Amino acid sequence: MLASDVSARVDVIAALILRDMRTRFGRSHLGYIVAILWPLTHLASIVVFAAFINRVLPMGTDPAVFVTTGALPYILCLYPARLIAISVSMSKPLFLFPVVQVFDVIVARIVIEFITAFLVIIIFSIILAAAGVDLIPTDVSTVTAAILATIYLSISMGYLSTILVAIFPFWQIGFVILMVLLYATAGVFIVPSSLPQYLRDWMWFNPLVHCVEWMRSAYYEGYGDDMLSRSYLIWVSNTCLLLGLLGERFMRGKLLSS
Repeated sequence: MLASDVSARVDVIAALILRDMRTRFGRSHLGYIVAILWPLTHLASIVVFAAFINRVLPMGTDPAVFVTTGALPYILCLYPARLIAISVSMSKPLFLFPVVQVFDVIVARIVIEFITAFLVIIIFSIILAAAGVDLIPTDVSTVTAAILATIYLSISMGYLSTILVAIFPFWQIGFVILMVLLYATAGVFIVPSSLPQYLRDWMWFNPLVHCVEWMRSAYYEGYGDDMLSRSYLIWVSNTCLLLGLLGERFMRGKLLSS
C-alpha cells in the first residue's frame, strides 16, 4: 500500500513538472534557455565588474574566484526560493483535481528550480574554465556541504514563503525586498572581517552570509573562522521548514480555497 502511494505521488509530481515547464517556458526550448540566461547573465555581470575594478583582496586571489564563490550561494538560494514561493499561488486551478496536493506542487517547483540552478552553475563554470579561471576548491567535501546547506536554506525559505504568499499575497513583494537585503549584506564583494565590528554583528544574522562564508572556506584556509556559524544556518533552515510544514498542514483548506 505504501509503495503504491509513493508511486502515485511520484507520478503526480512528474506530471506537474512537465506541466509547469510547458506553462512557464512554452513548448519550444527557447523559453527554458531564457530562464537559464537570466541568472547566468547576473553571474557573468558581477564577475566581469569585479574583474574590471580589479580590487586587491587580502588573500591575493583572482577577483573572479572570490566574487563567484560569493554569488553562487545567491544563485542556489534566493533565485530558487523566490520561484518556489509563488508555486501554490500560481497553481490554484490544479487543486480542482483531488489527486493534486499542495506538497506535490511545491516539490515539483523545487525540482525544476534546482535543475535550472545547477545548469547555470555548470555552464558558468565551463565558461570560466575556458577563460582560464580555476574554480576547483582546495576542499571538495567542504564545498559540497556548503552547497547542500545552501540548497536546504533555499527549500526552507521557499516552502515557508509559499504558505505566506498564498495567505498574504503582499508577501510576494516583501520576499523580493528581503532577497535584496540579504544579497546586499551577504559579503559578495567584500571580506566581512575588513568591516567594523558593529557592521559584522548585524551581518551575522543574515543566513546567506554563512552560506557565502562556508563556500569560501573551501577555497581559502582559515576563511570565515570569525563569522561562520554552521549551526545557526541549519537552525534558521530548520525553523523555516518547520513553520512551512506546519502552515501547510493547518492552513491547507485556506490554501486550496483562496
